[in-house]
Amino acid sequence: MKNVLVTGASTGIGHSSVQNLISSGYRVFGSLRNKLDANKLSMEFGDNFIPLLFDVRDEDAINDALQEVTDRIGNGGYLHALVNNSGIALGGPLQYLPTDVFRKQFEVNVFGVVNVTRAFLPLLGTKKGSNNKGKIVMISSVSGKRSYPFVSPYTASKHALEAISDSLRRELMLHNIDVVVIEPGP
Repeated sequence: MKNVLVTGASTGIGHSSVQNLISSGYRVFGSLRNKLDANKLSMEFGDNFIPLLFDVRDEDAINDALQEVTDRIGNGGYLHALVNNSGIALGGPLQYLPTDVFRKQFEVNVFGVVNVTRAFLPLLGTKKGSNNKGKIVMISSVSGKRSYPFVSPYTASKHALEAISDSLRRELMLHNIDVVVIEPGP
């Protein structure tokens, strides 16, 4: 069975991704921030959905999740794909936004993606001797290419995600791991 990790699985694009993957026969590990959502989605999706409780900003919790995924897929198992979907959208007129709004935006949309990606790269195929050719799917936004007024924290974070994805794509060519960026619009 193919294994996929989807961050931010409780709503929106993440939830739809899990639904599509499960119906296509994948086993999906879905990150959620609370037990209530984990129980709800486990009931909805059944045995091929494994909830992982972590916030993308919490590296210790991500490492605990990595261990759980490793234990579940077994020795020699791997992830076929990582879908970096977790994200938030913060905004307002720049002249009134405290810097902490930008920090929070980047903590989730940029540093969170870095935290999760770095942790799970060995299961995607960077481990020495691995023959896996995993994929990383970054859920970005058209705001990663085009800037709009009143959402500068969000737009800046998506521009950063695009840049990280371009760099990572080239780095991971050595391991035959694809990095795909999806840019939904409003």
